[in-house]
Amino acid sequence: MQVKSKSLFFITILVLIASIFLSQYQVIEVIPKDDKRSSFELSSVNATSPIEYFNETSFPRYTLVGKPLSLIQSPNKGFPVIIETDEILLIEAQAVSETTNWQFKLVSTANNISLDILAPTFDISDNLWHFSTAPEEYIPGLYDLQLNCSAGDDYQTHTVKIVNQKTYPFKILHISDAHFPSYDGKNTTDINLDYIEHINALDADFAIFTGDLIDGYSARDFVNPDTGDPLAAEVQIKLSLWAFDMIELPIYYVGGNHDLDSSTSLPDNPSDVWTKYFGKNYMFFNYIDWSFIGYTCSSSGLTKKGLNSVSSVFSTEKNKPNVLFYHADFMNQASNYRASYNIEVMLYGHEHHEEKYVSDSTLYHCEAPMFNNESSVITVLNETSVSLDDVVYDFSSLLEIPTTKTNFSIIFTLVTFQIVLLSRIKRRRKAE
Repeated sequence: MQVKSKSLFFITILVLIASIFLSQYQVIEVIPKDDKRSSFELSSVNATSPIEYFNETSFPRYTLVGKPLSLIQSPNKGFPVIIETDEILLIEAQAVSETTNWQFKLVSTANNISLDILAPTFDISDNLWHFSTAPEEYIPGLYDLQLNCSAGDDYQTHTVKIVNQKTYPFKILHISDAHFPSYDGKNTTDINLDYIEHINALDADFAIFTGDLIDGYSARDFVNPDTGDPLAAEVQIKLSLWAFDMIELPIYYVGGNHDLDSSTSLPDNPSDVWTKYFGKNYMFFNYIDWSFIGYTCSSSGLTKKGLNSVSSVFSTEKNKPNVLFYHADFMNQASNYRASYNIEVMLYGHEHHEEKYVSDSTLYHCEAPMFNNESSVITVLNETSVSLDDVVYDFSSLLEIPTTKTNFSIIFTLVTFQIVLLSRIKRRRKAE
């Protein structure tokens, strides 16, 4: 009987130790992604590939072409919004206080949904209208936002996505460095248009684009035939947005050095063009428990105002898992944010090769260029962990989730109880 008691004691201890281990490291079966990449060969593409990019016989044109910010300020093409059934949709519009006859619609190829205006307010300091609205019907899908009012008509493409419910797991598509219309002798426009077919086959909830949408000052292969200079930054932006409107996802954009840095060879200022189409140089949104903070900056980094704006967001979101996305660590600003705040995931581009690593409990992911037929799907599994390339990254220790401590306390109590119980059994048998 004594041998059996000892065996039972050690088996119990081993089982409980295994339970503790498994409670700290969740075992998740990650299914390898189905790679449906096109057989498009980079070697067959060059900057003089003949194509008429705005010819519908070559590529299907989206109903509306991405346009500058005008009346509609938010949500917009570069900073869309995802709402659940019965959730209020907040809209900001720039117009004078006398503006009347406001009408908003959500429009897709399949649906045309009117929005009920619940509570309009006007901010006289910046001539900004704030609207709380509700769709007459909540039909899941990706929509353009359209506006009609006494001040005129406006729209923003691929701006609102309706889902039945935001749930785990959810998937983020990370894309970067499209470099429209060309880069280093490659016709990136042809390449990117082809790759969009692959992107649309992926099962993602939304996309994050981490900079260099256009090639900007160095687009030497596509030139103005009259001057021999690169295409204006605004022409490059229009081309890229026309192409990206073929992506069937809401996309959160931040700009990089090629989007913003100026050059005497360009007839316009890229930074002004970016602001004209995308607005503010930082953004912030929540998806379930996760906070996403993104910022746009040139190679000289964010201004002091921009730095303070991003810092204020981190200060209010310090108890949530955070994702920071940006183009490159210019002026060590991203590194400084990481040194000051808990950031679970950092997404960026610029390096033109993929890289992922963990440092100081943060997952860093640098995405390779879109024009190399590259993108990644990051799966957010729950409030503490994500999966990338079949590897699960658990941030429980960094986030100090209370449930983890609770589980450990329960297991510790059970172990103590078993030890005490077995000791009493041994003493009782000795007494007998």
